[in-house]
Amino acid sequence: MKFEKNYNNNAALVIDDRDVEWIVIGKGIGFGKKTGDLVDASKITQRFKSEDTHDIDTLEDYDEEIINVTADVVKDVELFLKLKFNDYQFLILADHLNFARTRAKEHIEFTDRAVNWEVKKLYPKEYQASVRALKIINKDLELNIPKDELTFLTYHFVNLENEKESLQDTIQISKMMSDIINIIQLSYHCTLDDESFSYSRLVSHLRNFLIRKIKSKKSTDEQLDPSLLKLIISKYPQENLTVQKICTFLRNTKGWALTQNDRVYLILHVWRVTHRSN
Repeated sequence: MKFEKNYNNNAALVIDDRDVEWIVIGKGIGFGKKTGDLVDASKITQRFKSEDTHDIDTLEDYDEEIINVTADVVKDVELFLKLKFNDYQFLILADHLNFARTRAKEHIEFTDRAVNWEVKKLYPKEYQASVRALKIINKDLELNIPKDELTFLTYHFVNLENEKESLQDTIQISKMMSDIINIIQLSYHCTLDDESFSYSRLVSHLRNFLIRKIKSKKSTDEQLDPSLLKLIISKYPQENLTVQKICTFLRNTKGWALTQNDRVYLILHVWRVTHRSN
C-alpha cells in the first residue's frame, strides 16, 4: 500500500495495488510519510475501504487520542462480539467518544438508571462489551467517564448487527421492547427470567419484528392458515389477551396493525416465556 493522505500520525489514507483507497489506523502509520511512500503493513490495526470520502474526511476533526482509543475499543469489541465495524460505524463511535470526553471533562452526566437497567437486560452481551470498552476508554483517556455511558455504548454495539439501522432506531426499538415486556409482566403479575433461553428468544423476535415494522417491510414468512390462529387463541386464551394488549399499544402509539402471523408468533413466545422453566 502507498501513502496518499495524512489525517494524523495514527490515521492515513492509502491506495493498494488495485488503485482502491483505504483508511488505515495504526500507531505512527502516517508519521513522516509523503505521497507515494510505502506503508508498513505491520503497523496497521484497522483498515476500512474508503467508499465515502466525505465521511472519511471527518477523521480530520479528531485528534490522535480519540483515533487511538476508538481503535483500541473496536479491536476488543470485534473479538468479544465476533462482529466487524465498517468505516461508518468506526467514525460514529469516534464521534461519540469525542463527545463523551468533552462531557466528562465538563462533568456533564446523563443519568437514567432505569434505562441503564433495561438496556442491560435487553442486550446482556453487548452490555458486557460496553463494560469492557469503558475500562479501555478511561485508561486510554485517563478519565473517569461515568457508568451512564454504558447505555450509549451498548446502543452502538447493538447497531453492529444491522449496519443500516440508525442509533435513533435502536433507541426507539429498545424503548418499545421494554414497554412490551412490561405489558407481559403486568398481565401475568410476574417478573420474567431475563437469563432464560425463552426470554432471549422473545427479545430477538421482538427486535426483528420491530425493525421490520419501522422499516415498513413485509414479513417474508408464508402466510399461516387462518384456522391456526383460531386454534392458538382457543388453546392459549390468556396469552391471546396479552397479545391483544400489545396490539392495542402498537396501534395507539405507532398506528401499526398486526398480521395473523405476527399474532400467532407473539402468542407462542408469550406462552414460552411465562410457562417454561429454562
